[in-house]
Amino acid sequence: MGRRLFEMGLAVYGCVVIAFLILPIIVIIPMSFNAAPVFEVIPSQPSFSQYQRLFNSPEWLTVLWRSVGIAASAMVTSTIIGTLAALGTLRLGSRARSLFEAMLISPQIVPSVVIAASAYYVFALLGLIGSIAGIVIMHALIALPFVLILVQSRLQSINPDFAQASASLGATPLKTFWLITMPQLQLALIGAAVLAFHVSFDEVVLALFLSGARTKTLPVKLWDSIMFEVSPLLPAISALVIVIPLLVIAPAIWLQRRSKATT
Repeated sequence: MGRRLFEMGLAVYGCVVIAFLILPIIVIIPMSFNAAPVFEVIPSQPSFSQYQRLFNSPEWLTVLWRSVGIAASAMVTSTIIGTLAALGTLRLGSRARSLFEAMLISPQIVPSVVIAASAYYVFALLGLIGSIAGIVIMHALIALPFVLILVQSRLQSINPDFAQASASLGATPLKTFWLITMPQLQLALIGAAVLAFHVSFDEVVLALFLSGARTKTLPVKLWDSIMFEVSPLLPAISALVIVIPLLVIAPAIWLQRRSKATT
């Protein structure tokens, strides 16, 4: 009886903590459907007017598409490099593998502000401050650990006998990878790419340090608006920042469930 009460209390505590973390995010959604000039959790004038203003604003649309382009570029870069790194580290000895894994995962261990300050100094010397390329490089760097972990975990579960059989039949390493390993790695790659897009699209600290007046991302533009301007348009923009990554993640989750259902 006492154990059951403890488990119920722990479950209630967990639900309260989760609600505390999620509730401030959820309330943004109804606040965005309000035509009133003030922030209201329960809209007194329900309307899509804020979204109409948002999508009729060239300034915000430019920033939105810039963020999508940066996130897509960082996604492709980190997925390719992370996959190659995962393939390479599995062929190393245990000590060398641990060393390289620690180096590749370190962007998620070191605080973002430390990485941003270091990158600012290096990029200032290279003339990359305020450039799209600089932002893409750093976003790809912080997304790389997620790609590495997901792809590496999937590679470790793949039976190596298939690749060895393919090689014994005369297939080249590239052909073996494309015809044998790649189909088994497909879902992991999709999940890693989607997660990399999400990490890049939501990143604000690095972009604050590295972006310029003409290369602001959507989170940076939103940050500036919160700091210097209180507008009823902000909940709609915040809701967009929340919804877009979810729309990107949803197909990956659906593919994963469909794959489990068919196996």
